[in-house]
Amino acid sequence: MDAGKSIPTGPFEAVNNSTRLEILQALASAYSESPADPWLDYTELRDAVGMRDNGNFNYHLDRLEGFVAKEAEGYRISRVGLEIVVAVASGSLDPDWTWGPIDVPSTCAYCDERQRLRYADGNLRLECGTWEHTLRLSVSPRLLDSHPIETLGERLTLHLQQRVAQVRRGICPECQGSVDGEVRFGIGNLEHHYYHGECRQCGFQYGFDIGLLVLSHPEVVALFADHGRDVRSTPLWELDFCTPGRETVLSTEPLRLRVDVERGDETLSLTLDRNGSVVAVER
Repeated sequence: MDAGKSIPTGPFEAVNNSTRLEILQALASAYSESPADPWLDYTELRDAVGMRDNGNFNYHLDRLEGFVAKEAEGYRISRVGLEIVVAVASGSLDPDWTWGPIDVPSTCAYCDERQRLRYADGNLRLECGTWEHTLRLSVSPRLLDSHPIETLGERLTLHLQQRVAQVRRGICPECQGSVDGEVRFGIGNLEHHYYHGECRQCGFQYGFDIGLLVLSHPEVVALFADHGRDVRSTPLWELDFCTPGRETVLSTEPLRLRVDVERGDETLSLTLDRNGSVVAVER
């Protein structure tokens, strides 16, 4: 993270009040119901918020300059204001939100204990009971509670694919800032290679097991398709090549790692370099 850049506090100061959030949510609802006609006049907006005191309402409305646009047709939410509503609606800003635990049909790659999914403290965890073995996934609560539970595995795999693809291309999925990344060895007490990314802007840290780097590779997609499966919708816990430490070290200088992807009686071998790029494929 660039320590020389200051973090703007204005947005937090402007929306640190429940009435202001209700104003933004009312305008966001108007936009959702009619994107071509998203405006509310003053009375409609005040009634939607449920505030009778004009003076108090005006004070909070004036504090939302930049988040709310006042035009001839009335008031509408701005793009910046909509970002605030989206962040709140995602549930990611709620430190008390919990979910699970939910059993999954997989065992830990380190100790062979059964695993389960649990959301707490802003992270989804694939855990076995030993803290050092826990895989933490950055997802919003809405990914967990607004879709059918039977599609959870598919959603998590798709979510991971998208995050890995962005980080590998130097884009932070959290803030869209610039990410520096490379393959490293060892994380905490665990000894295996992983791909590490760090955002220069927000400082978010990413850690992906090596197998995840080839999840969307055309040859991997083709191998699964040839065997009647779509790897992009296969639950993460069914993808053995994505478990920690499954890579084989071919050389250290330069670093070359091999990931073997097996389907039926076929094996697809992909070789990666320190940048996490596939440099050789053998099937």
